[in-house]
Amino acid sequence: MTIPIRKVHNSLAARLGIGIIPFVVVVFVVSLGLLFKWSREMLRQEAVERADRMLANTSLRVGGFLNEVQTVTDNMMWQIDENLTPDSLLAYTQRVVQLNPGVSSCSITMEPDFFSQDGHYFSAFSYRKGDSVITVREKPYDYYNKVWYKKAYEADEPVWTDPYDDNDGGSSSKSEWISSYSVPIKDNQGTTIGIMATDLSLKRLSMAISEEVPYEHSYCMMLGQEGHYFVHTDTTKLVRKTIFDDLDPREHPDIIALGHEMVARNSGFMEVNFDGDDCLVFYKPLAHTPWSIALICSESDMFSRYNKLLYILVPLLVIGLFLLMYFLRAIVNSFINPLNRLASQTHHIADGHFDVPLPNSRRVDVIGRLQNSFSAMQKSLAKHISHLERVNAETEHRNTELANANQQAEEAAQRQVAFLQNILHQIRTPLNIIMGFVQVLRDDYTVIPREEMVTITETMKHNATSISRMVHMLTAASSLDVGKVVDCEDHVSCNGIVCEAVNIYNQRVSKPDVNLQVKTEVPDDLFVNVHKDYFLKAFNELLYNAKKYSVVPGHEDEALIVLRVQKVDGFVHFIVEDNGPGVPAAHRSQIFNQFIKANSFSEGLGLGLFVSKQFTKMMGGDLMLDESYTSGARFIIALPV
Repeated sequence: MTIPIRKVHNSLAARLGIGIIPFVVVVFVVSLGLLFKWSREMLRQEAVERADRMLANTSLRVGGFLNEVQTVTDNMMWQIDENLTPDSLLAYTQRVVQLNPGVSSCSITMEPDFFSQDGHYFSAFSYRKGDSVITVREKPYDYYNKVWYKKAYEADEPVWTDPYDDNDGGSSSKSEWISSYSVPIKDNQGTTIGIMATDLSLKRLSMAISEEVPYEHSYCMMLGQEGHYFVHTDTTKLVRKTIFDDLDPREHPDIIALGHEMVARNSGFMEVNFDGDDCLVFYKPLAHTPWSIALICSESDMFSRYNKLLYILVPLLVIGLFLLMYFLRAIVNSFINPLNRLASQTHHIADGHFDVPLPNSRRVDVIGRLQNSFSAMQKSLAKHISHLERVNAETEHRNTELANANQQAEEAAQRQVAFLQNILHQIRTPLNIIMGFVQVLRDDYTVIPREEMVTITETMKHNATSISRMVHMLTAASSLDVGKVVDCEDHVSCNGIVCEAVNIYNQRVSKPDVNLQVKTEVPDDLFVNVHKDYFLKAFNELLYNAKKYSVVPGHEDEALIVLRVQKVDGFVHFIVEDNGPGVPAAHRSQIFNQFIKANSFSEGLGLGLFVSKQFTKMMGGDLMLDESYTSGARFIIALPV
């Protein structure tokens, strides 16, 4: 046993055959399976069309039966209207039964006392007995409550009655189940004076329906408007039972669904299980009646030819599979593709693609050993080349880092010098002004007019405020935690906090020196959650900048600052716009960075916008420059509602 296994293990052709043959066999089996499935569907479609045609023919045949009764009855009505006497009515019923083999009996029943000379009741009745037709005047009985009379009388139009047994009144000859086509007889004023009922034997109707079926065990059934069986192979169910009787909805939902479809006079077909047998049921309503007819075909009958075909094809399939396996093995022995595949892979390596790995082989034959040798060689080459590439990449990366670090150190040194110079200039200038005015006050305090004294103190206060503001900005910038989010616990009105910011601004200036307007587009009851201190600092910084750049000496009355509040897509925009020179395009991308100023000679350290933007981000919003605004500068604080 070990030797054959070893031979198969060492033989490339044998192993290829074992690998390929199952795949081909699976494809072969799946293809034939799909073919059988397609043929079954075609056969099913053909069977459905055949059964549907058979049901249509049966429906036409039954419809012809019913139409014959209706035509005979309707043709007789005009004769009754012309000659309405007891003897003529007896003759009419006899003629209807005698001339129409499909009619089992016929009656013409008049309203009480219509022929008063002949008694209170009058009913002419003819019925078939063997080859003879018997015509009698029925004995007096309460025929007005019979279904064949009452239904037509109440409907006031011709109707078909559901099958009934009328042997409990009138003539005793009505001893089988019949269905009547009842037509009201009217006088010249349109009043119903009687009923003409032409009877059709249910037995004869059942024979007509079951006369032709497409398969051996197929059969037809007919249901009334309430689901009663009128035609069925099980005679115990006729008329007395409905299709819904004795059914558990959980076990027979298909039969119940079929019953509802037929009672609703729908057409179609469905799969139904009758007594463990899967059947296709085709159903359609009968024209001019409240009834429906159905053809029941067992699937075992419908696919009997298909099943017989399987008995022949399965053995042929097995033989074909064995033949296929034999020829495939012979073909595999003549073609050994692994050598070509290995040659292609080694050629790929020879072209310089050392990083493409060759798969290892578990084979112990010459092909497997050769492939593993090439795979080891490729891995060794790839390892050395990868090491060289990694060293080169690391060297280049470190050189780049050194160059960047050197450049950053130089830039940092330059920024440090410029920053220190700027701080010295920004602090020294207001200090010199303050010290100069202090010396003036010390030397000439008594001779300085009051108006000039006010101007001097205001100037000193302004410069002291500038120094204080620069120190505050340095402190705020140094203590900022970039990326931190603060708790916005202050629930404030959008309009209210803008007014509060304006009041703070007005308190800081001795007199209004700029036209400040507030235009809000939101209601007073619109609130936002903010960190109030951060918001007021950021907003007042924007006001300070707007005032600084919009006031031009000699044109102070033309300066204008507009504060707007808008709601845009779930955000509240707090807008500060001025009519100053605006932000130059070259500085817009860096305006929110530290120590960046559009004008190097203006007051400030270049920290105001940076600190304001960080405060806004810490509240979950953002500070933006509206670059589309060309009449000055427009800054927007956007906070979520």
